[in-house]
Amino acid sequence: MDARLIHLAQTALAVFLEALPFLVLGSLVSACMEVFVPRAWVERRVPRSLPGALAFGVALGTVLPTCECGVVPVVRRMMGKGVPVPAAVAYMLAAPVVNPVVMVSTWVAFRGDVLMTGLRAAVVAATAVAVGIAVRLMAVDGALRPGSPDVSDGLDACGCGCGHDHDECGYDHVHADPISMQAPLLPQFSTVQAAMLAVSATAFPDGAAASSALVPPAAAVSRAAQLHGVARHMTADLLDACAWLLPGALAAAAFRTFTPPEALFLFMDTPALAIPALMGLAVLLSVCSEADAFVAASFVGFPASARLAFVALGPMLDLKLMAMYGAAFRRGLVLRLVVLPTLCVWVACMLLAGLGVLE
Repeated sequence: MDARLIHLAQTALAVFLEALPFLVLGSLVSACMEVFVPRAWVERRVPRSLPGALAFGVALGTVLPTCECGVVPVVRRMMGKGVPVPAAVAYMLAAPVVNPVVMVSTWVAFRGDVLMTGLRAAVVAATAVAVGIAVRLMAVDGALRPGSPDVSDGLDACGCGCGHDHDECGYDHVHADPISMQAPLLPQFSTVQAAMLAVSATAFPDGAAASSALVPPAAAVSRAAQLHGVARHMTADLLDACAWLLPGALAAAAFRTFTPPEALFLFMDTPALAIPALMGLAVLLSVCSEADAFVAASFVGFPASARLAFVALGPMLDLKLMAMYGAAFRRGLVLRLVVLPTLCVWVACMLLAGLGVLE
């Protein structure tokens, strides 16, 4: 077999395996949010004002760190729970960078360069706010793709917002009470229970006594049923995301394999060329945000402003993210998520280069 094809397969597998743990984590967080967090509870706590919603979204990224590989399922579920689109989008763009893990990795990769670390977080946070403002008038049902789990104000065809067919899963959904946060899943009546309900209808005309005798209260639902719900939702989100991660990993691997290194040397001397060159490279390489600072630091011949562009744009836009955006969101939101971060990062880095802030 051609050595380049072997390298292509190895690189694609490396990209996929690098992203997979964070995709699993994101799907787990998403599933737990669906099962344990009632929609009304979320709606009451998210600020309704635009500044508050944007601040909430960016600040949430510092306490709920999620890599860009797994943030899309979480944000899709957040929107289905009633989080406004500006807050959810701001969180989605900021969380992969403003969290402590990535901040420390950036600081280590650039050998204690506090300025580079701070500018990376600042550029990404400012971009997240700008995109959030651009989608301020967008409703949830105008943001989520038809057929994604949380569309039409959190209601899908089965009417409960779970995104799954009840007949397939074998469970009827009883969502948690917003105050008591009781278990969201109740096992479906067995055939025997249904027959007993029918027979006892004459003895209990109002049905109340029969129901209380045969159906356990929501507070008594076993923990196993909750864990089963988490597993089902997590599996659905993970399989959906992996189906879109694979093409992105293959595209990134193809670029790494077939692009000669000398092709990049032409852009090293001029920031006006180096910045867009490394921005494009960040999109094509699709490196995870926990590792991309080490890749950027290795581009020693490029200006610092170009390396900043690499680590700022990559966590918000790359090949695998574009595929996942297309799977989860409508075209209008996808276009904003592609165009606006690109423009914001380019303008910010060009301005910093022109002012001489980064040498």
